Amino acid sequence: MAAGGLSPDPLRGRIGFYQWRGVAQSGQEADLLTLARERAVEAGARVFRFYLGGRFDYVNPVLSPRRFASDALARPVTLDGIIRLPRYRAVLADPALETIVLTAYPVHDSGGGPDDLNLLRPWGPRLERLEREQITALGHWLFREFGDSDKTVIVANHEADEKIMDIANYTGSPEAAVNTFRHWMRTRFEAVEAVRKAHPRARLRLLHAFEIALVNLRVMPHRDGFRKAAPLTLRRRGWSALLDVVPHVPFDLISYSAYESTNSPFETQNPDRPPAETGIRLKRDLDRIRTVARPSISAVGRKQFGESFVMIGELGYARDRFEHLPSGPILPRLYFAMRASIDWGCPYVVLWQVFDHPLNGGEAWGFGMYDRAGNTPPLKAPDGGCRSIRQCLELLFSKGFDGWRESNAY
Repeated sequence: MAAGGLSPDPLRGRIGFYQWRGVAQSGQEADLLTLARERAVEAGARVFRFYLGGRFDYVNPVLSPRRFASDALARPVTLDGIIRLPRYRAVLADPALETIVLTAYPVHDSGGGPDDLNLLRPWGPRLERLEREQITALGHWLFREFGDSDKTVIVANHEADEKIMDIANYTGSPEAAVNTFRHWMRTRFEAVEAVRKAHPRARLRLLHAFEIALVNLRVMPHRDGFRKAAPLTLRRRGWSALLDVVPHVPFDLISYSAYESTNSPFETQNPDRPPAETGIRLKRDLDRIRTVARPSISAVGRKQFGESFVMIGELGYARDRFEHLPSGPILPRLYFAMRASIDWGCPYVVLWQVFDHPLNGGEAWGFGMYDRAGNTPPLKAPDGGCRSIRQCLELLFSKGFDGWRESNAY
């Protein structure tokens, strides 16, 4: 791995947290973004990822009519306008954070308030202009405000395969979904590339990442729509961002949302497998991603990361689904997944997430290092071992993976 830009602390500078949607609970003084940043830093992380867009503001729920209402925010709402707000800017300004990952979606208001750019619509000049203008303005703001810092800022998307499936189900055309993503990713990369070329003397590193979620599964036809499934034959191989988008667009690194590798084998979709298998599956899939993505890595990405250009953009286990499996609970699974990622060379590993997100129907729940009330949920572990994500990270940062393994007898 190239040394440029990586933290002198080999683990703290590579491991961090995501905070996705949610709001602070009653009685908590700060907004959820501020609370999540503070808790992540307290746990020793030097990497932090958050959503930057119009769907939610970490104060109000998703698509609430009150989002950004209490902020002195110019209209129309844009990415560079949101990032100037104190709770967002504070993430970039936090001296403990070395790498910030922005899950950034340009903002467009179609009449229902600020929202993400609508990728369900056919790609065309209007969407391209909106994307390019907002990513460019965001990039110039980052260089003006933090160009003299040694921080790394990564502009990323969120799980391309989920969106490809959404577009395919909306339009009936996976080919249209793939075409949209090729145009979208190329536009984003070109904007990032142009901005950093305009600031050649800056110390800030601005990078573009393309996040995928499927390595072995595909978006496959199913009854009247499409779903994620294993391809049954080569003739029905399906579609995925890795196979159908990655070879056709440039980027600086790949972000892998690793649920498919770490949470259940794709062959059976049965999560009740020994925890040690998690690391084996993950290394296998990281190798597969690298093989496909290698020709698409930019010159900046090759210089920065060498052959280790795949980061883990999301890694986590829901307490309600994984803590009580007969084959083993959450902590050993997290250990083997994190160790495999670092040993493989992933420059960053982002844990999902700081605080539990709100319970929503049948959605998996309980990924957080903290629950909604701000408590650290106890997890199964041997006597004398670390018994929560927070405790295990403290042990990892002080004694390394061997200290964690010995403490918990893995």
